[in-house]
Amino acid sequence: MEEESWITHEEYLAAAELFRSAFPAFAAEVARVEIIRGKLNDFQLSRAVTMATDSIEILGWDSRRTVLAIFDVYVELYRGEGRLAADRWVEATFGAGLIYTESNESGMADPGLLARLAEIELEIGAREADLLELYRELTRLKTAASGTSVTSTADSEQLSDRWTLSPDHVTIKE
Repeated sequence: MEEESWITHEEYLAAAELFRSAFPAFAAEVARVEIIRGKLNDFQLSRAVTMATDSIEILGWDSRRTVLAIFDVYVELYRGEGRLAADRWVEATFGAGLIYTESNESGMADPGLLARLAEIELEIGAREADLLELYRELTRLKTAASGTSVTSTADSEQLSDRWTLSPDHVTIKE
């Protein structure tokens, strides 16, 4: 049995304002995940709601419950009628959300743009790993070229009397 709760009109308006400020983060996450995986499942929706509510400062338990209840209505509409209907409900009810035009039915951001952003983030991560590996190889080659052996310490490696390799950088003594 659900617990019935009564809130004042002022509390509702405050919660609606919090919802309006959290909704863009929620909508962006929904759009991002839809581009990658299609319609969101319950876990993905819960995660998007959590991200959105974590992006705002909620002062009390009652306002948090009210904001979460508003998101629950959105989630139910999303599951039953789809994202477009749920977004239109937000626009009609709270005056917030996404404005749709004939040329852009996708919402807040172009799905192609969001997909490209995700691709670039993955590529940067992969290249960072490659650069780290190249850096390690460079260090090994410099060590071999200098004819010194590498001795490890707890925090850094002494490569020669001029170089020190720590987890973050190489120090060259002049």
